[in-house]
Parts: sequence; structure tokens; C-alpha cells
Amino acid sequence: MGTVLGEVTDIGSPRIALVTTAETAMVHGDPDRELQDSAFLGAGVSCHYVPWEDASVDWESFDLVIVRSPWNYPKRLAEFMQWLRDRSALANFHNSASLIAWNLDKHYLAELAIRDVAVVPTTYADDADELERALDTNPSAMVIVKPVTSAGSRLTGRFVTGSPAALNLGVQILAENLTVMIQPFAESVDSSGEIGTVVFDGSISHSFRKGPLLGDEGQLKGGEYREVITPAVLAEDERSLVLQAHSAVRQIAIERGWLGSSDELLYGRYDIVRLDDDTPALLEAELAEPSFFFEVDPGSAQRFVDAAVRRL
Repeated sequence: MGTVLGEVTDIGSPRIALVTTAETAMVHGDPDRELQDSAFLGAGVSCHYVPWEDASVDWESFDLVIVRSPWNYPKRLAEFMQWLRDRSALANFHNSASLIAWNLDKHYLAELAIRDVAVVPTTYADDADELERALDTNPSAMVIVKPVTSAGSRLTGRFVTGSPAALNLGVQILAENLTVMIQPFAESVDSSGEIGTVVFDGSISHSFRKGPLLGDEGQLKGGEYREVITPAVLAEDERSLVLQAHSAVRQIAIERGWLGSSDELLYGRYDIVRLDDDTPALLEAELAEPSFFFEVDPGSAQRFVDAAVRRL
């Protein structure tokens, strides 16, 4: 069957593959794992952590395949995208491989904006000239520069508008054959952070607040990647935006044949910020391998497992 990095087993029960990576150091300390494992075991389901890189794995041998923590994909992007293409016909793969491939490129924000979802204003640059123009016309005092595909704030920085370091980071991103995203920095991130909301089977499960990660001039706050997560309650306009974004994503998936007309996405996480005019805007929709931060809500792991079990 291939490499299994860990398993929670109930003999004779349905088998679920939780897709991870063979680079175990990357998922060491995954905050979701303990609560997730306990909930699956309580449901009488055998779940196996299986690395996506293992070519010997027979993914069709599992009753369900759930992409959870293949967190090394940005540095092996072409290989991972091919792996997704090779899984595109698997009906028991969640979220669908084609939807995940679409979601790994943040050009999707432009598609959601066309569908009237309020997103953080974003300019894309595919060459140095476009990059310079985008940086020169940034309307805020600070600017965010990042690639369309990344994880863990890799190649992501915040800069004073006009800083040469912003241009240097953009050039570095272009050198990796990635499109650069340029966004105005929302001041509320420093004071209030981002709010992430997790949706299982079309219903909001829980929300959390993520403290600011980015420091000045391309540095991380405190000099290291450290997520500070606390429970959060959505304001009414934030809740409305999350549901609108999820509805738009689901409609795109249905229109492109990635989801049946009566089906729901297994999971989604929608991260929003408040812009300087105090309106909420979508920063990203994570439909591929997000942390769910189960620890902020005691019942959230069970809700995830219930949604998974309904697909068996």
C-alpha cells in the first residue's frame, strides 16, 4: 500500500487516508492531529496518515482520501500539481483534486471578486515592469508583497510603500517563476489580526483570531513564524462575507464539474481582515490543506469527522 506515517485503527472499519508529507518535521506539532485522531477513533473509523510523495500508494484502496497536511508542496509545486492531476478522477478525494489545484493559485481572488465577493484589493504582476507599476500605485502607507502560491508566509513581506526591499522581494518571487501579488496593508491586522472561519459541509463550524505575523520590511514579528490563535465570534457582516465567499466557491466548483449540483465541499477555511474603511474583505479561501485550529472549539473536531463519515 505504500508508506503509512501513522494510523488510528479500528479493525474492520472504513479506511480513510489523511494526505500528509514524508517530510515529517514539517508537520511535527500539528495542532489538529490529536483531537482529529480521537474523533475518528470515536467514530469507529481507521485513519492513516499517508505521504503524497509515495508513488507506491494505492489511493483507490481507501474508502476516503482527505488532503490535510502536504505542507511541502510549494517547493515541489510542479510535482504536486501533477499528483493532483493524476487524482482528478477519484470520486472519494476531498476536496476534489481539481478544486485544490485551482485554489493553490491565488488568482482565484480575482474570480471571486467578479462574483461580487469583497476581497482584499489585489494587483498581480508577471514581470518587473508590472511589479514596479503596482508598487508605485499602491494607495496605502504600507504594502504586502507575496507570491500567488505559498505557505507559512514564505516569500511574503510587508513594507513601507516605496521601500526598495518590496521591489527586491517581488523580483525574487518572479525569479521562481511565480506571479507576484501586491496588496495594500490593512492597519486592522496589527490591532485585531485576521479572523479565520472554518466551514464543514456548508455550515460554519467555528472561528478564530490569528495575531499579526508580519513585522517591518519583510521580517516576521519576533523574528520567527509563530501563530497566536484565540477563539473569535464573527460580526454579522463578517459572517455574511464568509457565507457569500463559500457560496461563490461552491458555484464555481459545480459549474466546472468538480462538484455535483447537490453536493457540498467537505471543508473550507475563509480568512478575512477589516480594511481601512472598516469593511470586511476576504484575504484567502483555503480549500486545500488548512489548519482548522480545533483547540479553539471543543466540538469542532467531531464536526469535521461527522462531515467525513457522511461521505463513506
